Amino acid sequence: MFCSLSHSPGRTPMKSVFLGLGLASLCANAGQLASSTFLALYAQKLGVGMSEIGLLLASYWLVLTIMTIIFGRLADVGELRKVLIVSGLAGSAVVYWLLGISRTYFQLLLLWGPLLGVTDAAHKPASAAVIAEITPPQILGRNVGFYNAFTSAGLAFGSIIGGKIADLLGLSFIFTAASLLLIVGTASSLVVLKHKARNVDRNVAEEKTVKGSGGFNVRYLLASGMFLLCVDVFLRNCGFRGVSSFLAVYLTQLGAENTLIGLLNAINFLSQIAFMPLMGSISYRIGRKRVLSIGMLATFLATFFLSTVWNPLDTIPIQIAIGFSWASITVASNAFAAEVAPSGRLGEAMGMVLTSMSLGGVVGPLVAGTASEWFDLRMTFRILALFPLLSFLLSIRFRPRPVKHSIGGTR
Repeated sequence: MFCSLSHSPGRTPMKSVFLGLGLASLCANAGQLASSTFLALYAQKLGVGMSEIGLLLASYWLVLTIMTIIFGRLADVGELRKVLIVSGLAGSAVVYWLLGISRTYFQLLLLWGPLLGVTDAAHKPASAAVIAEITPPQILGRNVGFYNAFTSAGLAFGSIIGGKIADLLGLSFIFTAASLLLIVGTASSLVVLKHKARNVDRNVAEEKTVKGSGGFNVRYLLASGMFLLCVDVFLRNCGFRGVSSFLAVYLTQLGAENTLIGLLNAINFLSQIAFMPLMGSISYRIGRKRVLSIGMLATFLATFFLSTVWNPLDTIPIQIAIGFSWASITVASNAFAAEVAPSGRLGEAMGMVLTSMSLGGVVGPLVAGTASEWFDLRMTFRILALFPLLSFLLSIRFRPRPVKHSIGGTR
């Protein structure tokens, strides 16, 4: 359990930091998922075309990708992590409020892409780095799973309230509700301000390994397995983000109302609450590689079979499979990155994984938006299923090695 977190005299108890950041993650992801689920429908009501919606959704992930690289490195400055977390959450609250009063495509594009992408990139890698920092190595996978369970709970909650608010008050009120959730999340994250960051010294071998270009060098990326891991999660998210971006439109075509769409999405994330801690423990026992491969295969099967349903309720087992796949991939990739990250570069390693996932979110919606101009959404989803299939085939060849003990000519 996360109660096993250690703490030292003079520091805020690690359990308080864990719970505070967990609640902040719950609120942030509830607001983000409620908004992103129905953003395509909201844009359609403003007269925006499918390809323009794809560009709108991709703009968020593009900015998030770029800024995660920058903020991931800044997150390695212990005391700066705290500023990034609190300011990022507070900034997102403001952006969501502005989205609630926007009425043109340009306003949506400016707020959803450049602004929300920056604020989300500020707090996500910094929060992940703090969680990894305060967790003993022997329970790292399990605690990453517990932390991501907070995320999944927020996503489920956001799906449910998003659909209900859309039916009762209208689509624009979803963004206002998201802003209120982010205010609560910001308040919860303030506990991290009392946490004293650890000062971790790098050894000489690690310094030489990662030094030079200002980031991780090619030798580290290839030998550690980080490069293949990043390619793998990128391809998976190309397919997954492309499908999820237009899932609400697809379910609407099948006859689902907004409330039902929210409930169906919530099944995915509710299942993750159970799967996250479970896969964290399993990945420690059977290995990150196997859990990663299982998650990639589950994503491919779920994406393909989603294109074959005619009744919205038939997507329930598919949503559970997607929840299982995301739990497997998230836990395995985050725990692996934490294990191979050189001392003092934990935030940057976490940022690399998040960046790769985010980059998939750039390509996926663009492919989906373009393909849907030529084909229906069923065929579009089948095209997108090819991405997780390729990621599964690559994951079979994945051979991770802990570079902390093998890079730089030392053991």
